[in-house]
Amino acid sequence: MAKSAQQQTPDININLMPGKEAPGTAGTAVHWALTVGRYLIIFTEIIAITIFVISIKLSTDKIGLKENIKVLGQQVNASSKFEAKFRLIQNRINEIKTQRENNFSNDNVLTEFLKLMPQGVGLESLTIDEQDVSFTGTFKSPQELQTLIISFSESEKIVGLDISELNTPSEKNPDYTFSATAIIDINAFADRELENATSQ
Repeated sequence: MAKSAQQQTPDININLMPGKEAPGTAGTAVHWALTVGRYLIIFTEIIAITIFVISIKLSTDKIGLKENIKVLGQQVNASSKFEAKFRLIQNRINEIKTQRENNFSNDNVLTEFLKLMPQGVGLESLTIDEQDVSFTGTFKSPQELQTLIISFSESEKIVGLDISELNTPSEKNPDYTFSATAIIDINAFADRELENATSQ
């Protein structure tokens, strides 16, 4: 009993360090597979982290783009409304300007026409169009008609007097009656208006 108690138990040695590689081609293949596997795992993790970071950035950019598109849409709507109002106001201004120019030209034509009418000629009707003047009137003697013709022939703004109808005196009407038309030289009036504008 004493001898058995004194007997020493055998030493147990556990080695956790990897042992030597198996010799031959099998060992080389295992070593190569383990090394390549480690690199593949590391490379895969790097790719996964990179994709995760890129996805976060793309998601942030997407949110930013949505906000920018929303702001730009509001700006476009605002500018469209402003443009519509601007065009409406501009059209009204152009219409008013056209009306004023037409009235101003008609006033100038009327003023010039009255200058050409001799004192002995009475005016019964007058129509001013864009290109010509139509009027009817009366006079007592042929000399007054001659004065009217000479007056229009010397004009540079209302030209081309054409007497389309001439009636001699009668028992009902002791005066001569006539109908005539004349051409308005728009360029002559425009040049005159330009001279007046520059002189001011």
